[in-house]
Amino acid sequence: MQKYYVQLGNTPELSIQELNSILGQKKVVRVASHICLVKLNDDESAINLIDTLGGSVKIIKEIAKLKNSSPEKIVELVSNYLLQKEDKKIHFGFSEYGRDHLPKIDYFQIKSKIERGGKSARFVEGSRLGLSAALLIHKKRIVEIYIVQTADGVFMGETLASQNIDLWTLKDRGKPYFDKKKGMLPPKVAKMMLNLALGDNPPIEGRKNILLDPFVGTGTVLIEALLGKIDVIGSDIDPLSVQGTKENLEWLKTKFKITNDSKIMMFDATKIPIQNSEIQYIVTEPFLGKPRPNPSKLTLIFKGLLKMYLGAFKHWTNFLADGASVVIVFPLVSFKNKNGKVIEYNLDKLIDKLTSLGYTTLSKPVLYHRPNAVVQRQIYRFRFNK
Repeated sequence: MQKYYVQLGNTPELSIQELNSILGQKKVVRVASHICLVKLNDDESAINLIDTLGGSVKIIKEIAKLKNSSPEKIVELVSNYLLQKEDKKIHFGFSEYGRDHLPKIDYFQIKSKIERGGKSARFVEGSRLGLSAALLIHKKRIVEIYIVQTADGVFMGETLASQNIDLWTLKDRGKPYFDKKKGMLPPKVAKMMLNLALGDNPPIEGRKNILLDPFVGTGTVLIEALLGKIDVIGSDIDPLSVQGTKENLEWLKTKFKITNDSKIMMFDATKIPIQNSEIQYIVTEPFLGKPRPNPSKLTLIFKGLLKMYLGAFKHWTNFLADGASVVIVFPLVSFKNKNGKVIEYNLDKLIDKLTSLGYTTLSKPVLYHRPNAVVQRQIYRFRFNK
């Protein structure tokens, strides 16, 4: 087994849950705030993994553990490693993680040693924490070397794979129907939520592995599920969302040659006419209220949201399969009043009511929100048993 470091994205807690769901908790070790150590069979497995994940940026292959991590030794080891590359001109980036408390390694010394070794070298400058995934995707000749410092020592690695930022941009902005006021769930978060659901209830060959999104928005969740070869049903009370999602799925099927089944309906989330116990997954972001609600109306707003969520969860018991997985966003609003006291509005009261309906929480909620967002997202995982 080979060691690899996974660089997590902007929501590391959610990214770790996603990794645990795909690889198993025992195979994932967090070694820094945004770095996890995993063991995989080979490089091909690592490259395939980054394409499966929504919440991770890069996979870095461990090359060596440094017995001596002095700047001089690091420069020597990195230079010698790069000199072994077949290219006559070395394009390299150099990144350090977990070493903010130490002086930067002088990349010019690495460049000079490579040139003294008989090859030309070009340093590609970026953040100390690494080059952008977009740059690595578009400039494939760049070799990015990482020095990762953890509690277990200092390691040298090379970036093996980066997320396909072009594909994420296409799925986010390339689809025909897009509305900033609807479907605000980013594709990467939708992918992570899908992976959590699939990890909690792995698809079984020969079984109907159908996913339902009862608040379909612009179809972001359905797009990720169809790309993952899962049959989907989408529903929404808004006719524009229903029509727009249909357009987006037609675009997807043409663009990516999707063959899995999809069905889009216009219904309230508490009245979707699905028969039998055939839904294995619900992955969704319901209506969370206005992005910037009036603080004086929050009590009334959350009372209405509680009623809507409870009604939906009750209705879903009519068609969820035994052992079905539900990954869903709950709203959270937190602010300080005039006296400096933190006031929080959430749907915690809902959890006990859901237990009596057959829903079991599988983990603590993970908080996700955009910078400066008033309404934050709590991502919950449930298992349903009749």
